[in-house]
Amino acid sequence: MLTELESAMNSLIEVYHRYSLEKGNYHALYRDDLKKLLETECPLYMKKKDADTWFKELDINSDGAINFEEFLILVIKAGVDAHKEIHKE
Repeated sequence: MLTELESAMNSLIEVYHRYSLEKGNYHALYRDDLKKLLETECPLYMKKKDADTWFKELDINSDGAINFEEFLILVIKAGVDAHKEIHKE
């Protein structure tokens, strides 16, 4: 049986692949894929930055796609923001 953290990691991978596989590539989210992911999975974070801004920020290697490692940067940034929100008084 998976731990809660292991399940969470599997969920992140599943979400990434749900959108990356729209074009048949396990290893790449393209601009419109990222936009769909953000609008569907992270609507609160779309209020702070639009999809184009996120894409430019996340595409570290400038190859025109977001690989899984680059996607994890989004997860970290969103996680940090969510943690701050939980502890706001």
